[in-house]
This record gives sequence, structure tokens and C-alpha cells, in this order.
Amino acid sequence: DLSDRNSPLSAPDLRLLIDRVESHSLQIRSQVQSYLASHHDDFASLFSLCNDAVLQTVKVSDDLAGVLLLVSERPADVEVREVVEEMKSKSEELKVKRELLGLVGTIVSLNQRLESVKEALKNGKFQFAAEGLKELKIALRIGDEDDREPLVYGLLRKEWSQCFEEL
Repeated sequence: DLSDRNSPLSAPDLRLLIDRVESHSLQIRSQVQSYLASHHDDFASLFSLCNDAVLQTVKVSDDLAGVLLLVSERPADVEVREVVEEMKSKSEELKVKRELLGLVGTIVSLNQRLESVKEALKNGKFQFAAEGLKELKIALRIGDEDDREPLVYGLLRKEWSQCFEEL
């Protein structure tokens, strides 16, 4: 008797239980197959969506790994600092070059004035040459005393002296 839980089951009873379990199993399997077949498009869409999500996750992971590699290899603040330091260095170089250019311009101007004095002497315009020498003497800060003077003035003094002697 299958309803009595205390009595041992005979072989035919066990066989009957096994048959019932197999029958239920076949019914469940059939229902699952039927359900899967009727919802095939839904499951295909779901699996496709899952596949896309996995691919996007892999892409995000790769992108994140790339960003982490960039950040860990050479931080952006280090590059910014190097660029700022280079800009400061170039600005200083530019300032020095501008000062040198101004100095060269002054030397060229003084040399042109000396050349005009020489030309005036050659042409016999002694008054014009004398006035030019006076102006150059003031511009070059050449005095009668023997003070130390900047190198540029020393370079131009020879030209000035030659003009003065010719006068």
C-alpha cells in the first residue's frame, strides 16, 4: 500500500513509483520544450542581449585598462609640469635674445653714426663731423678721465678715436 508510510515498499510498488516519476519527468520535459519552442524568439533576443552586454563589458574593461596604463605609465600632471617648465625656459631665452637684439641694434646705430661722421670728414664737412662726434661722445659716455667702460664702448672707442684724430 503506497499510502502507508511505515510499511516497506515492494518491488512492484517501487516500479510503479519509478514509472510515475518518469511520467512526470517526461511531462515536465515536454512542457519545458513546448515553452522554449513557443518563446524561441524571446530567448534568442535575450541571449543576443546578453552577448552584447558581455562584448560591451569586455570593451569597457579594455578601455579602462588602457586608461589605467596611461595614468600609471606617465601621469598627466608630470607632462603638464614639463611643458610649463619648458615654456618658462623658452620665455627666459626669448627675453635674453630680445635684450641682445636691443644691444645689437644700439651698436649698429652707433656704428652708423660713426660711419656718417667718417663720411662727413671725407667730404670736408668738419662742423657736421664735430657735432656728430660730440653726440657720440655723450652717447658712448666717453669722458676725459680714464674710467673702466663697458666692452661695447671699448669696441666703438677705436672708431671714435680715429674720427677724432682725423678731425
